[in-house]
Amino acid sequence: MNITDSTLANEIKDVYVSDHGNFYFLDGIVISEINEGVTYTWEEASKAIDAAKEFYGNNVTVTYISNRVNKYSIKPSDWLKFYRNDNNLNGYAVVTNSENSWFNALMEKLFSVAEIVRFEDLYEAIKWAKHKNNTNSKSNLAS
Repeated sequence: MNITDSTLANEIKDVYVSDHGNFYFLDGIVISEINEGVTYTWEEASKAIDAAKEFYGNNVTVTYISNRVNKYSIKPSDWLKFYRNDNNLNGYAVVTNSENSWFNALMEKLFSVAEIVRFEDLYEAIKWAKHKNNTNSKSNLAS
């Protein structure tokens, strides 16, 4: 299910639209929906990252949800670039019912320092992301 088709659409604060997909910015949560058949590269990802930094600011940590409603691939040699500097991530969720898509996410997990969790339901992924953000903000207040 696309986020725009859900009851969560009213939580969208901004959207970054590219030729390769859409990135929805919620409070502390980025949800991506990459287009069917795309080979997603670092060049495209860096544009989305820049849009997120413009919206949230450079020092804000977010939880990322890859809502894999379409089949696409990530250029394998770019995986290191995607995850080399992911210290602004509270966590990374993959929403998919596809075993192939989850297998790809497991490969990505090899390069990421962020926790990657699988969900089959977008609502559950957002609930998890909100919990991650609340837990992280409380631990930052205690520091």
